[in-house]
Amino acid sequence: MRSRQITRLLAFLLGCMLLQPAVGDGRGDYTKGLEAYRDEEFTRAVKYFRQAADNGYVKAQVELAEMYLKGDGVAQNSEEAARWYARAARQGNSSAQFNLAQLYSEGDGVARDEEKAARWFYRAASQGHADAQYRLGLAYLEGKGVDSNSLQATRWLLRAAEQGLSQAQYRLAMAYFQGLGVEQDREKAAHWLARAAKRGHRESRFDLGMLYIYGIGVPQDPERGREWLEKAASQDDAKARYNLGVLYERGLGVGQDFEEAARWYRLAAEQGDAAGQFALGKLHVLGKGVPTDYVMAYAWLNLAAAQEFPGTSTSLAVLGDTLTCEQVGEAQKMSRDMWKKIHDPAKE
Repeated sequence: MRSRQITRLLAFLLGCMLLQPAVGDGRGDYTKGLEAYRDEEFTRAVKYFRQAADNGYVKAQVELAEMYLKGDGVAQNSEEAARWYARAARQGNSSAQFNLAQLYSEGDGVARDEEKAARWFYRAASQGHADAQYRLGLAYLEGKGVDSNSLQATRWLLRAAEQGLSQAQYRLAMAYFQGLGVEQDREKAAHWLARAAKRGHRESRFDLGMLYIYGIGVPQDPERGREWLEKAASQDDAKARYNLGVLYERGLGVGQDFEEAARWYRLAAEQGDAAGQFALGKLHVLGKGVPTDYVMAYAWLNLAAAQEFPGTSTSLAVLGDTLTCEQVGEAQKMSRDMWKKIHDPAKE
């Protein structure tokens, strides 16, 4: 009798289990969704992702959220994206937690809330999400959603940096350089700049180049510094281009070459760099590397003066005394044309 009762109970429990769909039962639909997405059949992908997401399949919830955020296969809807990220985030998915944190930080699809953003960054960061660790480090640096704490900031930046995130490596280098949350150590600053520079981080390449030129945290080596500046310059870094001009003008780590100096100054000047504009104007006054041309010199100096670059007002006044009113007017027109080309190239 007792044996029969136990058998019936087991059968009943088994039946209940079969009637209840398992959480996360959606792998097949999720796979179909990925296949449709790869084929750029976004509407079909949304259909399968939604079916899997409704069954609690966390990866599908993340994909569906991203499709709503981008507007792929559905009308763009940040609120829906936030809702699906939240469902996946509550299941512990670190990517969803990070993306939800970003939405709270930006006020996109949810009311802006830096405290909630910091909490979700923390949850993702605690699972090893490098971007979340970086953002949490910045939050502690800037006091966004958390109390400002330089020690916590460098702790999280270090975790992200050790995972190879170049932005974190750069900010950690700055912390060591400034002694922010860590003991000031220029050698460690140079170390982290080098790691970020090798990963292609533009600002790190520029800063590392300058450290080698001046011998700060590394042995002085202008030639090696020039190599790093050239890498930054190839990524359109105006400061690197200007400083390459300085190296060639002064012959530091390279043979002195005024034409090459003028070329780098021009590249910086055409990006709107005031130092490059001033330096190029000066070379036109001196006739070094470029033809002597006081009108052209005035035009470049005038652009630098508009940015209140030191020394330009005096230089313009002196140069203006050597020009006729017509020449000054011509130079000013050139400046206006240059300004338009720099700041609104689409109209050229």
